[in-house]
Amino acid sequence: MDQRHVVRVFVYRQEGKTPTYLMVRHQPFHDSFWVPVSGLMQPHESLFQAAVRSVGQEIGLQPPSQIVDLQLATTTQLGDFEEIDWAVGYRTRGNKRALQPSRTLAAARWLDFDDIYQSLDREEDRRSIMRLHFTVRGGA
Repeated sequence: MDQRHVVRVFVYRQEGKTPTYLMVRHQPFHDSFWVPVSGLMQPHESLFQAAVRSVGQEIGLQPPSQIVDLQLATTTQLGDFEEIDWAVGYRTRGNKRALQPSRTLAAARWLDFDDIYQSLDREEDRRSIMRLHFTVRGGA
């Protein structure tokens, strides 16, 4: 069976007590949904290394001030192919840093919890953002 591992990175920043979350849309814009940053894990990488690399490549942010394993893995099987998605939270270091989206992205924007929850298409992503939000709020 062929298998690949994908990291789904929920980037957030803390503005006072209220976190905001970064969502991206891929090209072409009209065919895509708002999603977290994601990347294919390389065989030599840990979950955290893949998250840092993916965020750097997709939106140009530096390594996080904090990274959280949300301990939510989702497996999707299509015939002899299996994809395992791993969710992590990624706290940015600076609130004012400008994003540098890659050419594969059509848009990137910061959303509050209510907006992001309603914007996400996948139930797995809604579970992940809910877990991250209550983890972040619990530590505030």
